[in-house]
Amino acid sequence: MNDFEGKVALVTGGAGGIGGATAAQLAARGARVALLDTSAERLEAACAALPDAIAVAGDVTNLAGVTAACEQVAERTGRLDILVNVAGGGLPRSIETMTGEEWDRTIALNLSGPFNMIKAAAPLIRRSGGGAIVTVASLAALGISLNSGVSYTAAKSGILGLTRHAAYELASDGIRVNAVLPGAIMTEQMRRKISPEAYAAIPKRSPIGRWITPEEVAATILFFCSDASSACTGTHLLVDGGWLIGGPEDRDAYFRQRGHE
Repeated sequence: MNDFEGKVALVTGGAGGIGGATAAQLAARGARVALLDTSAERLEAACAALPDAIAVAGDVTNLAGVTAACEQVAERTGRLDILVNVAGGGLPRSIETMTGEEWDRTIALNLSGPFNMIKAAAPLIRRSGGGAIVTVASLAALGISLNSGVSYTAAKSGILGLTRHAAYELASDGIRVNAVLPGAIMTEQMRRKISPEAYAAIPKRSPIGRWITPEEVAATILFFCSDASSACTGTHLLVDGGWLIGGPEDRDAYFRQRGHE
């Protein structure tokens, strides 16, 4: 199914994880993809696996830099139709232990970064006749993140407001703006960060009993990129394996209280 044939998509954080999976699925369905990441080495490897992919080394926290990057993609391809904001990351800090510099850095990456990308890409998507913008937030936007800290929670919550406001401003240009909220996703970055105990514990708390894959998040992102979501803007979708509704232990207690064996 080549429903993105003739489209150009720019994916930040595209050298791996959710961004890499999204780029691969977009390319498989006909899009020409441009990957923006801070690691030139990882970009080169990711682009080598995709047909006619464009590598753009850049930092989403630098507005002038990402503006130039978006213009570079549009100049090389003649258009820009889709922006997917994936680049992000957190620090496991509490309010008392987080420094002001750490706060500023993580807010810049997780909230100012998507703002910069939307500001830079929207005029180019408008010029191409409209399209879609999707930002990866987090389940933490509706609660808190124990693993990624206070600034991550604040930034991901802010993405929901940014998404709504951008959707309002850009609707008349034919640009839809939505967000995807992943839950417990097993990426290379996550595997390096967590302990073996945490790795084993997460599936026990999930109703579906396992980690979510980057490919599953990417499939939801592609829904928002496609015409299948033509009436969706300013909203978000959870990809959390049912985390918010409670885990197996909660379910077992629920049935015991109601007389089930």
